Amino acid sequence: MLRFFIFIFLFLPLCPQAKSISWIYVDFAPYYILDGAKKGLGRDERVIQLLDKALPSYDFKYVTLPASRAIHELSSPKNFYCMISIYKTPQRAVHIDYTKESSTIGLSPSLAIRRSTLERLNLDLGQQVSIRELIHRHQLTLGISASRSFGNILDGIIDTIPPEQLVSRPGKDPLMSLTKMLLKKRVDITLGYPSEHYHMQQLLDNDYQLSQLTIEETDSFAQGYIGCTKQAQTPELIRELDIALKNIKSSRAFSDAMLYWLPTELQPTLTSKLIQQNINTPEG
Repeated sequence: MLRFFIFIFLFLPLCPQAKSISWIYVDFAPYYILDGAKKGLGRDERVIQLLDKALPSYDFKYVTLPASRAIHELSSPKNFYCMISIYKTPQRAVHIDYTKESSTIGLSPSLAIRRSTLERLNLDLGQQVSIRELIHRHQLTLGISASRSFGNILDGIIDTIPPEQLVSRPGKDPLMSLTKMLLKKRVDITLGYPSEHYHMQQLLDNDYQLSQLTIEETDSFAQGYIGCTKQAQTPELIRELDIALKNIKSSRAFSDAMLYWLPTELQPTLTSKLIQQNINTPEG
């Protein structure tokens, strides 16, 4: 018996240590659908599912956080987390390492607005506008999700908005709260992404009171990257994630995930970009 335990003791150090990734899930549809009929069909969690198949040597774990806490926890050296589809900013790069390959691609941020406000301002459905001019010239109140980056240009514009014209919502489902405020005329416009606004309209806007405006100060498309907390093992993980991303982005399943939460009339715009990037797209 003693020989048996000595054998086990000597053998254990030779066993390879299992590698794991702890993914941050946030309460932010349509990127993560945490309950209901479409649970598990969120855009970003579908990318994580594809990565799980592409990286069989890793054990995937999950932690669900409020959207307003995600970047803070991702940046904390006490943790070792990764998160799908985040913007690269100099401030975040101090504590977060990013993949070179993008993990998601979608249409750039847009503004949700009441159709009555469109008529008052003499704007057309889907018109492209300057968010800076729209807010400052017409004294509109903008609603945004707390602790969220929309890229350096838009973040810089948001920083110039007077506090009385800016409503920042933390907590669970911040865009849902903001969309409700928009419908109740407590804010004039909200900033998000087309798929987010579309999802909110499906849930809340049965009377078609809302529409979207595209923004002059943005590129046509937005790409997000995987960010992981800076730790000793992070560079190796980032290298493996880059290889996996390059492979899954050539799949139809990836294209399906990117297009699923877009309204039909906006899908061709993103499809053309996916084709340009040599990504397979769904037939038809």
